[in-house]
Amino acid sequence: MNYSYSYIEQKAEDVLIQNDFFYTGFDVKKLAKKLKVEVLPKKLDDDVAGLFVRINDKPIISINQNQKNKSRERFTIAHELGHFLLHSNKPIFIDKNPKVMFRNNASSSGEQLQEKEANHFAAALLMPKKLIKDEIDKIPYDTINPIKYLSEQFKVSEQAMTFRLANLGYDIGLY
Repeated sequence: MNYSYSYIEQKAEDVLIQNDFFYTGFDVKKLAKKLKVEVLPKKLDDDVAGLFVRINDKPIISINQNQKNKSRERFTIAHELGHFLLHSNKPIFIDKNPKVMFRNNASSSGEQLQEKEANHFAAALLMPKKLIKDEIDKIPYDTINPIKYLSEQFKVSEQAMTFRLANLGYDIGLY
């Protein structure tokens, strides 16, 4: 099934609100646990960031134990939660590095579409539109790098925040 971005945005916000995680920089591993999804560090190939599987109907996210970048790890878990919540009809997803957060619109296969949807879900989950607006209003006047400030609040990379702001229609050229 193909989901609209507005549906994905709403689904991510609903998951956060229903589970009391609607705040910046929340612990994505605790959210996964509350959703009854086990998160396990595993020795994976260097080009694999994480994977989502169902074993005997039990949802499991494996993340590359060699991943040292915490914001990247958070995004991987959020991405795999997107597969869990949006694509539960497929038993396995393997996500390789490096990954472009939002692939171009030329992506036509169902698998590529599902990757785009999981990426959008991860961005909406970690950086909810309403919370971004609130945090933008709180940026101290003398902040030299607002994107860095926002990325620190949301515990995401500056690149992820830049993509998210651009996708939400913010004029990031001002930053």
